[in-house]
Amino acid sequence: MKNFILGALMLLCAPVFAQSVSDTLAVEGNNSVISELKYIKQSGFANASSKIFTADRRFTISGFGEMNAVGYQFDIPNKGDKEIEQYYTNLYRLGTYFGYRFSDKIIFMSELQIEYLQDGFFQGKDHFEYNLEASLDFLFHHSFNLRVGNYPLSLGWVNVNEEPIGFYSVNRPEVERTIIPSQWLEQGFLIYGSPIADSEYQFGVTKGMDGSQFTSGTWIRDGRYTSWTEWPEGMAFNGKLSYGHEDRSLISLAGYYGDVSRGYTFENGDKLDAQLGLVTLVGAHNIGNFTLFGLYTHGWLTGTDQIFDIGNELLGSRTEGYYIEGRYNIMPHILPNSDWKLPLFVRYERMNTHKSIDGQLIDKLEAMEDLSSVRGDLKDLEIVTVGLNFRPKRNWTFKMNYQFRTNKYENTEAEPNQLEFGVGFIF
Repeated sequence: MKNFILGALMLLCAPVFAQSVSDTLAVEGNNSVISELKYIKQSGFANASSKIFTADRRFTISGFGEMNAVGYQFDIPNKGDKEIEQYYTNLYRLGTYFGYRFSDKIIFMSELQIEYLQDGFFQGKDHFEYNLEASLDFLFHHSFNLRVGNYPLSLGWVNVNEEPIGFYSVNRPEVERTIIPSQWLEQGFLIYGSPIADSEYQFGVTKGMDGSQFTSGTWIRDGRYTSWTEWPEGMAFNGKLSYGHEDRSLISLAGYYGDVSRGYTFENGDKLDAQLGLVTLVGAHNIGNFTLFGLYTHGWLTGTDQIFDIGNELLGSRTEGYYIEGRYNIMPHILPNSDWKLPLFVRYERMNTHKSIDGQLIDKLEAMEDLSSVRGDLKDLEIVTVGLNFRPKRNWTFKMNYQFRTNKYENTEAEPNQLEFGVGFIF
């Protein structure tokens, strides 16, 4: 908790200073020092990352930050270095967007995201990583545009709306950390547009993931972040259709399909043959101060018996996850004339990383005399999250929630309940 408080004080200084400056500077057309954040999303980007698309200046800087502290009901077993993103005690994340407008039709957007995680209770380890996003948009017409570069895939909700004001729990929903491995960036191109008001379509082609890095407990998560300079051994396709807006009513369907073999060759000369598919459905409906939000995802993976031969990882051939969340802003009942918001929320979530296991992999396991080397972390989680947000400004949020967690698989270690605190902002 001490580290969390120190980190919070450091990160809180940046947006407070930026806010005080932006509130006092006079805006004089294109000569303004700071462009206003207009909360108008560009297709495939969140609020702060869309700033360059509506700004009055050629160059913009925007971003977000968040800090989370997690307390566990009891110690958890050693989950391994690759799963610290699922079981940390402190998280510090800062993303900075740099945008440049070459013309009204050609716009550059980039992000540098820095993340530091601490596992202060269990393994005494930490993890640092940075990710770079960079893309060039060619705006031909509202119904047809082109994006080229390293961009977030529009699967689920959080992968694009990663900024902390975009979701209500302290941490991202479990389904959108594991089955949809947010944040998930890929290199390629994307065609997108809005043929009619409130509609959106996308179709993209990217490099495939690295299936040799998949793990039992986090499914495809560790197959992200392939090298920028590497020529793709396999291709993948992604798409999205949506209608509406999250502040009113929204329905969104997205999908992904691609090769994850990456040209991996076994010692006997055989090549890995594995494909991944993923479908997500998102819905939202608002009635006054109440919002109902839901997500469903289903994934399938072939070649799990071959992937097992690489690192003894027992992977599910099918996965499934969903959650439904109700939010109610009680601030109008406390301070009727205030712009502050105080939404309470309850979320019910299920996630099964091993909805089914391939028969060939089961045969291989049954033929083994010693199963001690098998890396199997089967999750059929039921999670009930209750919490609140305090949002004094649209770009600030203070969060707290408690999770009741149960693993429905038999003969698996118990999941500890979690108490979580967080603060987040965008600028």
